[in-house]
Amino acid sequence: MKTVYMHQVYMGAVSDMKNLEQHYSEMAQKGWLIDKIGLFTHRYRAVEPCKKHFFVDFLPQITAFDYPENEDAQDYRLICKKSGWDFIAANKQFHVFCADIENPVPIPIHTDNSIHAKIYLKACRKYELPFLIYALLMFWVYSPLGKGAELFLSNIYLYMTIGYSLFSIGYLWTLGHVIYWYIRTRKSAKNNLPMPIVNRRLAKLRNKTLLAGAIAFIACTIIGIVLEVIGGMPVVFILIMAMPVSAFGVGLLIRQQIDTKRRTRAGNIGLAVTVIIVMEIFFIGGTVFAITNIPFTLNSDSLGNRPALTLNDVGVTTEPNHSTTSVKGTIAVPVDYAYWESGSGGTVNTQVYRSVSKTLSRWLYEHLAEEFTEQFTRRLDDMNYLQESIVVLSPNEAAIWGAEKGIAFNYANSNAVEVLLWNDKTILRLSAESMNMDVDTVNQAVLNLWGG
Repeated sequence: MKTVYMHQVYMGAVSDMKNLEQHYSEMAQKGWLIDKIGLFTHRYRAVEPCKKHFFVDFLPQITAFDYPENEDAQDYRLICKKSGWDFIAANKQFHVFCADIENPVPIPIHTDNSIHAKIYLKACRKYELPFLIYALLMFWVYSPLGKGAELFLSNIYLYMTIGYSLFSIGYLWTLGHVIYWYIRTRKSAKNNLPMPIVNRRLAKLRNKTLLAGAIAFIACTIIGIVLEVIGGMPVVFILIMAMPVSAFGVGLLIRQQIDTKRRTRAGNIGLAVTVIIVMEIFFIGGTVFAITNIPFTLNSDSLGNRPALTLNDVGVTTEPNHSTTSVKGTIAVPVDYAYWESGSGGTVNTQVYRSVSKTLSRWLYEHLAEEFTEQFTRRLDDMNYLQESIVVLSPNEAAIWGAEKGIAFNYANSNAVEVLLWNDKTILRLSAESMNMDVDTVNQAVLNLWGG
């Protein structure tokens, strides 16, 4: 007869492990016996409904670099066997035992509250707190927060922000719980008291919130990447972003090697270090190759009916030698495109951003204005311009360009215009340069852009 299995996703904390004893007992009464413990999953085997005692424990001697079936694990399981507990499943340090409820109650493995609490504290210090701190560091390193205007202009940053926000609910709840539980358990170890009881209902809600947040973060990140790829993101960026995924796969490969082949702890550490070094060399080399050999191509969609300055607007009647259109957009800023033309008589560049709300467009303008100022301040410093300057337009000056606010780079001659303008939900960044440019003609062309 074919064995039937059922899988459950599980993301519990160390403090929740004792509650699993009751959970496994309830599952056995429903006809599902715990069969295998995975990193984030529990597998159950279909059996006749039965009543059993369960015992969950940690063996801190087994580290992430130890073969899980080593001598320490075998000796520990033998001790539990002699005490009346049958070994069911394990995942590294985490062990599950059971005993038939009809038989005499097995001898307790831990009779000293202080020692029992110290085992759980050690497991929390070695495996749980480092993971939570690592997640916090990854958030700090890869967080899209602080990206300025790109936070809403890039699908990746925008959806990662949404994902981080959803994940942080369960993460912060879990982190706070773990710290609070750790402090209480330390007091239990110090005073030889039983470990604090964790509310099962709250624990289930906390773990489901953390799991839902993790799934949401992964889904949002994938959505952001897919939208960027569809929008014409350069291939080099796709390759660079695929590297963390590859690193995760390499980590799983190392874990499989450690779990399936008996080696010494030093041997497994050496294996992991060697693979990581090779992986880093490969990634660094691949990144350098991608950056130096793969062109950073922009989206070549036609301009269509998108309003933009042309060379004709600045007095150049000849056909442009070069033109490029880049079309992007997010749910927050659905209109986001850039158009560039150049020819023997001059160049023009138009960038248009239109957000879903005036509040957001005002925020974007402030960040873009800051970037605008920094860019031209560096130009002034590098080129030692004496007559050029950056000017914040007065309300009347901005109104001449059809805007509520604006900032401009003031050239000493009238052959170039560089402005950033904001009006309602739309932001325009425009630059134009031509020997025969008429500023009034350019001004009229800009006024026409707002109507488009």
